[in-house]
Amino acid sequence: MTELDGTLTDLARLRSVGEPIVSLYLDVRWADEQQRERVRLFVQERVRQTLAHYPPGTPDRPALDRTLQRVLAHVGQLTTQASQAEKDGFALFACEGLGLWQPMLFRRPFAPELCTDAIPHLTQLARLADDLEPAIVVVPNQAGADLYEVRLGELAAESSLRGFVPRRDRDRFNPGAARPGQRFERQEKDGRHEEAFVQRNRRAAAAEVELRLARTPGAHLVLVGTAQNVAAFERELPERARARVIARLPRPREWEGAGGARRDGVVAGASGAVAEHERAAERRIVDGLVGEALRGGLGVVGPEDVVQAVNEGRVHRLVLEEDFQRAGWQCDRCTALGATRGADLCPYCGGDLHTVQQLGEALVARTLAGGGAVEVVAHANRLHGYRGVGAFLRQTAPTGLRGASPPWPTAPGASQP
Repeated sequence: MTELDGTLTDLARLRSVGEPIVSLYLDVRWADEQQRERVRLFVQERVRQTLAHYPPGTPDRPALDRTLQRVLAHVGQLTTQASQAEKDGFALFACEGLGLWQPMLFRRPFAPELCTDAIPHLTQLARLADDLEPAIVVVPNQAGADLYEVRLGELAAESSLRGFVPRRDRDRFNPGAARPGQRFERQEKDGRHEEAFVQRNRRAAAAEVELRLARTPGAHLVLVGTAQNVAAFERELPERARARVIARLPRPREWEGAGGARRDGVVAGASGAVAEHERAAERRIVDGLVGEALRGGLGVVGPEDVVQAVNEGRVHRLVLEEDFQRAGWQCDRCTALGATRGADLCPYCGGDLHTVQQLGEALVARTLAGGGAVEVVAHANRLHGYRGVGAFLRQTAPTGLRGASPPWPTAPGASQP
């Protein structure tokens, strides 16, 4: 769960029956003036191409024209400004008829895209939300711990938990006028006394970490420090918190500095750990999905079966390759989706059909609007053998839908479709 989940759900529920919704994604890393000019030219050309599909006199063209001109003006202002505090990606969703104007900036760049459709295109935003899951970075020490909360690739909060640790002679037990033979006994007691304070501080920091994990569902834990400090702190965490540790990192030397260098290092370390965890998780998800579908469980693979599950509202998590490209259709009467080619009428209600050029975007929006999750994964041969799409289900179909769409010939046991 990320802070974008609510935004994604709200956008996915939007539908426009007249003026289309404009979706814009940009890479706004201004390495030089040429990059700014490339962005301006890209948006200008895409606006020209979009308006060419709506000849003068077409209903809703004036409203779309005003929206696109506003987009052009906003991008023009964006390209004349300095770097937006290291923001590298820009997303915008706009529709005058819906009163929609939602610009967003992120630390990760997007692939340039400008499109118009009855629904917002959310695949890139869903991929970012999935890849940049929240993380809590903990740097334990004898006095407690330093905590950093990283959300969407940015440092959202930082705090230091400090308790008392006896360090000076006046903080230790005074052996008094003891006999010389008691000197080592006193030193041993001093050591035990100091360790008791350290352990108390660790437990207080562990309790605070557990509280923050409870407030941030889906957040990962990244522990930073020496192996001894990390292991001692991890022993104080409850089992459910230890299960969310995804990385244990040595403390980088640049963290010794203060201010921006340390914060940048925290963000970089957390982002790298989350990215590595996500790559491993994607492989497990694809393997689990294909296995679940082939044994007739709560999973289906292939466009036809996935579309049917989406139409029936049974999708718990949609799994889609990032380069998934396929056209389909949508019914004008019941809004059902379809992936088969050559259909003339809706098989559900007999209504007329219109072509959906980007079926993947329709599946993403329909899944998010229905309360499901979306997992956009890198190109993987195993899922690609089933045309790049699958879904975990909430329940099996009452009609006994259990199999998978015919795989491509590259999949084991596949035959030519």
